[in-house]
Amino acid sequence: MVMKVKHLIILILLCLTCSNNEHSNRIPESHLKYFGFAITDCGTNFTNQVDDFVNLIDMCPEDLNSLESRVTENILNNNKVIIHLQGLFINAILDSNSPSGFRYELLENYQTLFNIWATNNGFLSSEIVAAFDFADEPAWNQMNMNDLATIAETIKTRFPDIPLMVIEAPDAIDQLEITDNIDWIGFDRYGTIDPKNDLEYLQRLELIKSKRTNANQKLVIIMESQWLDFYTDAGLDESVLISMANSYYSLAKSENDVIALISYLLPSGFDTPDQRGFFELSPEIQIAIQNIGNEITN
Repeated sequence: MVMKVKHLIILILLCLTCSNNEHSNRIPESHLKYFGFAITDCGTNFTNQVDDFVNLIDMCPEDLNSLESRVTENILNNNKVIIHLQGLFINAILDSNSPSGFRYELLENYQTLFNIWATNNGFLSSEIVAAFDFADEPAWNQMNMNDLATIAETIKTRFPDIPLMVIEAPDAIDQLEITDNIDWIGFDRYGTIDPKNDLEYLQRLELIKSKRTNANQKLVIIMESQWLDFYTDAGLDESVLISMANSYYSLAKSENDVIALISYLLPSGFDTPDQRGFFELSPEIQIAIQNIGNEITN
């Protein structure tokens, strides 16, 4: 009887040890859930060229019709989509007094446009949509913050479970006002060589954090996969994009509220003729960014 008890105790201890080892070997779930590129499916669909190392597909509606076939194609490899809805709500008016050169105004018929679009896309859910993006750099474009809140409430009423995302310009964060309806926020600051250690960048990061209205709101880090003549004229070599990308990734991993790392951008010439996107960068830079994507998505 004593021997049996001893054997039983040893067996229990062995099982506990196995259980503890198994638990310790598990990779903890990361707060950083998504990686993708801006302008992946906006006019031209580049999804099949990046599908093996992204899980977030940035897409733009072209009209009020259903996106079901495009979304279905884009999520085939366990991806989710970000869908831009700005065109349903906002009119960008030329304004020389605005720092961007434009002023955002709410369309008079936004409710009609959105209702039609929402009816045609009632299949959308948080299972396939990571977020709706509905106002790019709103404060920088002199948008009335009450209008921003109105749009957010309108979308949430129809799609309550899908997160809403707002990305602001770095020099207008202090003017940004968000509500509880906005779930993801971030900012872009291009040309930042080492964001994790750049004091100005980190100050803006703290400022965007301070804009949150509840503890559940997440952060989005916008990194860079573009090259401009301006960078060359400043004496920079394109290879700096490798260390820059790794700095953004390191920062994103160190900030527990960061849910997505989005790289700007895929195609060339989207903003200016001299702009070279990811596809025109050197193979070494592409591989470095692919490695980041693989680590996040796999």
